[in-house]
Amino acid sequence: MGMSKRTALLSAVIVTFGLGTMYLGLNMKTPRPPKDPHSWDILIFTQTWPNTLCYSWKSQNPAHTCYLPSDKSIWTVHGIWPTKYGTEGPQFCNKSLVFNPVDIYGIKDKLNQYWPDIEIRPSNATEGNSSSIMTSHKKQSIWFHEWEKHGTCAVVLPALDSEFKYFFQGIEWSEKYNMKDVLEKSNIKINSTLNVADYWKAVKSVLKTNAWVECVTKHDTKEQMLAEIRICFDKSLNQIDCDGIMKPRRGSIKKSHILTNCDTKKPILYLDYVPEQNMSTNANTTDSNSTSTDINLTNLNSTIDEHSKLLYRLKRKVFDHSNEWITKRPRHFDRSKSHQSRTNTSYNHNLNRSNSFPYIQRKEWDILVFSQTWPYTFCHTWTVNSDTHVCNLPANRNQWTIHGIWPSKIGSIGPDFCNNQTAFSLNSLEPIIPELHNRWTEIKGSKTWSKKREGDLWKHEWIKHGTCAKSLSALDSEYKYFKQGLDWSKQYVLSDILEQGGIKPNGSYPVNQIWHTLRTGLGKNPRIDCFYEKGTSTPYIDEVRICFDKTLSLVDCDPFRRNSNKPSTNCPYDKNIQYLGAVF
Repeated sequence: MGMSKRTALLSAVIVTFGLGTMYLGLNMKTPRPPKDPHSWDILIFTQTWPNTLCYSWKSQNPAHTCYLPSDKSIWTVHGIWPTKYGTEGPQFCNKSLVFNPVDIYGIKDKLNQYWPDIEIRPSNATEGNSSSIMTSHKKQSIWFHEWEKHGTCAVVLPALDSEFKYFFQGIEWSEKYNMKDVLEKSNIKINSTLNVADYWKAVKSVLKTNAWVECVTKHDTKEQMLAEIRICFDKSLNQIDCDGIMKPRRGSIKKSHILTNCDTKKPILYLDYVPEQNMSTNANTTDSNSTSTDINLTNLNSTIDEHSKLLYRLKRKVFDHSNEWITKRPRHFDRSKSHQSRTNTSYNHNLNRSNSFPYIQRKEWDILVFSQTWPYTFCHTWTVNSDTHVCNLPANRNQWTIHGIWPSKIGSIGPDFCNNQTAFSLNSLEPIIPELHNRWTEIKGSKTWSKKREGDLWKHEWIKHGTCAKSLSALDSEYKYFKQGLDWSKQYVLSDILEQGGIKPNGSYPVNQIWHTLRTGLGKNPRIDCFYEKGTSTPYIDEVRICFDKTLSLVDCDPFRRNSNKPSTNCPYDKNIQYLGAVF
């Protein structure tokens, strides 16, 4: 009996202790951190088949027209969508990041090619009875919409942390993973009629990952049309399976793991034309094969079936795939060796080997390289490791200064020092010396120099490069040579061109944005040189070079490069380039 009392007492103690511990545990439990509504797991890169999109767009309103790309076989970009597994979004993550068309100035032609705004509303018209918010005011461009809805969420990644990077990534992925090429590699041609498994397997066989296949149903015949294909990437921009982005359609084959909204039992049309709309018998229909933006649908007197008006508010998603940024190994740029001949050869560097003996003088050249320097990078490189060096900056604080005009052989360096009998006469430049001080500025100065004279830079440029350029009648004197540099400096104002692409001093920008902005403003390919700061390897924009032929017409600086759509530069692709501000 005593044993039972002890047991009961012990049990009571244990229960009391357990309840107390539970109470303390519940009250001392660390609160969970709040969920980030803007977090996401995966990037979805979506490509659209333009003919199907155009059909869906015109289904909403007979007055709608379409801008279709000139290449009738290309798939266009819908967007890059940061996405949480199993759901949609996030969206509109940062309202302060307002779309600025200036930032994509340098790639506007590429965007019109790969990421065009296919949907065109009639001017001064709305959707009538539609309840869509987008129809109550003038339609914004697809770029405006995609940036503010999806791009503002993607910016958490360094590779997509600006408007330019976001859209440029879409262009690069479109060039590398365009569904036209992917499907053709699996022998799927336009005008095919296949089931969803065929399209899905075709993408899988080429890209080695699971993609999402999207369909649109034709409202009159109930036929399925191929609309979009989506591929996915992780936050390191590595291509991955799209599994988990949405719940698969009921009845899809589990073992095949097909990701789609399509009916797996029905064929899917991959059409080379925009199907005509099913309008009432009184409607004036248009040619179903028309792809012009001038399609006249405004005189239609009949209404579209109410079902066709509201049927396809296509939820346009984008899931992304990207090329990894290519990192070039930095090399410290030595300004003093820019465009100078190699001197470590065992033979005269002004001579060129020939099949016959003797060697011949290497005075011939193909193009003129006009090099302009950003004076604040030059000043930084000149003073960074010296207590005695000082800088002579131009009067115009936002003006690039001239480095030189260099006759050059394509694919080589030089020639230079072509005539050692030609002296330099500063007096011949007397009429333009004030302009030379401001536009062809000798930046380098020193507290210890006592013998440096006015015009030493100009003398060096004339003796080294001008003596080779004078083979042209337009540059056959010192005055003509230096006056031409001044004229080009006024005609090709780099600071103004860069500002058109949103590139201003005291900022940092990817080299692609700088190069494409210059290329768009100039109409020809430039060359960009960077200075790498020792220790940190921080890249600074240093010089921009543009090129001219012997008629003084602007030409590409890289006419024989295999890929002239990529920057000609020593700057890195994986780091932003520093654009130093003015030093006062």
